Amino acid sequence: MQIIVPASSANLGPGFDSIGVALSLLLTVDVLGPATSWQVDHQLVDLPHDESNLIVQTARQLVPDLTPHHLAVQSDIPVAHGLGSSSSAIVAGIELANQLGALHLSNEQKVAFACQLEGHPDNVAPTILGGLVIGTEVNGGFAAVKAPLPPYLFAAYIPAYNVKTKEARATLPTTLPFKEAVAASATAN
Repeated sequence: MQIIVPASSANLGPGFDSIGVALSLLLTVDVLGPATSWQVDHQLVDLPHDESNLIVQTARQLVPDLTPHHLAVQSDIPVAHGLGSSSSAIVAGIELANQLGALHLSNEQKVAFACQLEGHPDNVAPTILGGLVIGTEVNGGFAAVKAPLPPYLFAAYIPAYNVKTKEARATLPTTLPFKEAVAASATAN
């Protein structure tokens, strides 16, 4: 079995934590077969090769007693560079659990679970639904819809340094003045 998940770019335009797009860079997971313990073969620097790998951790959150498997992972997605590498891994883990656990999850269920793990839909929803996606949290749940995708090509500059999302978010203000919130809402509208 092979699982293919696209990269994503998020926070597009006025859509902070809400608008994202799937990209043509791919994460590919080949499920090679059952094993006595989880083995994740890949060439990515500083990422685990065992059950602590994000793909496996995510799958086991859905199916805790999932039979260990040998996985071969290839990725075109640069890690910690804003192209949704962790979101793609989360979605790959959801699909791994869905297939091996015979869960028969709908795309909406996959998006909901991915958003619970990620906290917002902008990166994970496009990797599941494809194309341009707008999403938000509504009444304690998540909603995401595909939007028309303009016929654009995307280019990304990948700097030589990494910026982890958690560190980047720590620089943001925790409150926004009312006038700025209204302006942001008007721009988004």
